[in-house]
Amino acid sequence: MILDTNGLSAMADGDIKLAPILQRASEIAVPVIVLGEYRYGVRQSRHRTRYEQWLAEVLANCRVLAVDEGTAEAYSDVRDELKRSGRRGSTGCR
Repeated sequence: MILDTNGLSAMADGDIKLAPILQRASEIAVPVIVLGEYRYGVRQSRHRTRYEQWLAEVLANCRVLAVDEGTAEAYSDVRDELKRSGRRGSTGCR
């Protein structure tokens, strides 16, 4: 399962709807861009230390997905498919 920023935030907040989904996942991955967005948000939080510790524990059990040429190609494919189907919006996985 690939988490977007909202998914990572829900996980941090202990969203009870997310827990059973995460338990069924064979692997949890976080794109490096999502990680950057989340770390930025953590820096703004008054609970920074707690979130940083939580994130370190979570990342020990997650795969961080790098951005490379293959990622860019997949992104353009998804965007093209969304445009052709008349749908717009986020291409993040949830």
